[in-house]
Amino acid sequence: MSRLLQAVTDLACWPGRVIGWLMLPLILFVCLGVVAAQVGLNRLVDWQTSVPLLGTGITSNTLLDLQWSAFALIALFGGVLAFRDRSHVNVDFLSNRLSPRTRMLIDLAGDILFLLPFCAVVVWYGSRFALASYNSGEASTYGGLRDYWIVKACIPLSFLLLGLAGVARILTTLGALRSRPDQTGDRA
Repeated sequence: MSRLLQAVTDLACWPGRVIGWLMLPLILFVCLGVVAAQVGLNRLVDWQTSVPLLGTGITSNTLLDLQWSAFALIALFGGVLAFRDRSHVNVDFLSNRLSPRTRMLIDLAGDILFLLPFCAVVVWYGSRFALASYNSGEASTYGGLRDYWIVKACIPLSFLLLGLAGVARILTTLGALRSRPDQTGDRA
């Protein structure tokens, strides 16, 4: 069972590991945007056929939109990695005073009462948000990115993956709590 739960967690984290590499293009987008602004370039590249997300060329506004989009994707999918690695915010000075079993019970309650319902709400409303963007053909009005729905669809997708990682952690925690007491660092 633990192998399956680890596989689910790894699958949920895979996009975050891949999207983490967007940090390099993000740096490039920022640098190109600064250079374009300094030399007064607005239209950097043109082509004839419309390309999804980019349209018919790259402008300085496209670079700005690519910056916030890349940052958003890194934050959304990186959140799943932070959850898995327990790198998220924690009140360490309180948490360190608790027994491992008590910390597990608090994590379990938090995951069930807060994480999963929040993920469900974001998946539900985020899907509607992305669909409305798709149906309206939402795009930048100043020559930036086209097809905003592609980026907006990543909101419910990332929270679906976070929810999957949460379910895996809940089941792993339940298994650890049911195991022998000395494995949780606490005596029953």
